[in-house]
Amino acid sequence: MKILMTGLGSIGQRHVRNLRRLYGNDIEIIAFRSRGLKTTFSDDLKIREGVDLEAEYNITPYYKLGEALAQKPDAAFITNITSRHMETALECAKAGCHMLIEKPLSHDYEGVEKLEKLVKKNKLKVFMGFQNRYHPGVLRMKESIESGELGNLCYGSVEFSERLITMHRYEDYRDTYMAQQKMGGGPVLNLQMHDFDLLQWILGKPLEVTAQTKNKGGLEIDVEESAQAVFEFKGKVPVYSHTDFIQYPPVHCFKFVGEHGRIETDLLAAKTVKYIGDEPAEVWEEKDFIRNDMFIEEIKDFFDCVKNDREPKIPLEAGITSLRMALALKEAARLKLAQSI
Repeated sequence: MKILMTGLGSIGQRHVRNLRRLYGNDIEIIAFRSRGLKTTFSDDLKIREGVDLEAEYNITPYYKLGEALAQKPDAAFITNITSRHMETALECAKAGCHMLIEKPLSHDYEGVEKLEKLVKKNKLKVFMGFQNRYHPGVLRMKESIESGELGNLCYGSVEFSERLITMHRYEDYRDTYMAQQKMGGGPVLNLQMHDFDLLQWILGKPLEVTAQTKNKGGLEIDVEESAQAVFEFKGKVPVYSHTDFIQYPPVHCFKFVGEHGRIETDLLAAKTVKYIGDEPAEVWEEKDFIRNDMFIEEIKDFFDCVKNDREPKIPLEAGITSLRMALALKEAARLKLAQSI
């Protein structure tokens, strides 16, 4: 199997490391490289001094996407900057490549319907890179809600915040795509998008959103520094969602409250607590949890759907719904009016 990487930044390199761990040299890896940077990372985003990325992982580079696609890869990982996801995905779809597309699908809606048509026409598998669906705490939370043990849901809340300055210590944060509007930056598209996927996966597509975004100028970026929104789901269940590029240490947690109890999940601590009635709390601490395992499972499922002609567990539709949620939030904040999704 021949795999095309369309970017070798931090997430692209993570996928490369995992591909070699899983399949060794049984797969061929080629890469479209627009910058050709030589920095090689470890799993914890530390620079591996003196390690040549292409030599270490046996990667053949190409500096034009057309040249890379001419090698007829079986599948492509869309891992370049957000604002180029769609144009790259469209070219890969035209070439007949199955794709794993990193979140978010794009920074706007242009090209989405065209991609849908190409994927259907060419019978392609598209797997969205929302690895948090494999988090053990998320799976416990989803099972609890779907079982009905919490009773009818009353409300939920979720927060995903991380300080932009320390996310990539090896580079000036102001130069990253996350800090620049034209590249698809901001915490809504780069952090909160994960929560949009989990919310629509667990509760279904939301009906509308009210929102507010803020940029007080402290980070010297031209996108929102923080955002807060209330999504309304079926059954008039409100869910408050917050994100920001300010807090350290990072925060990523969910809470759902029902008529009979509540469940709370801290994704970073890998700890889940459930309360039913006045019974003692049930607590799960996933002591063996390793964050990279979620990415490993994601790749396994992607390869399974390609090789065995199965429907992706995280399909293109999930990426589209999550993108709609993000764009509706931004529009609601801009207009100061609720927006339908």
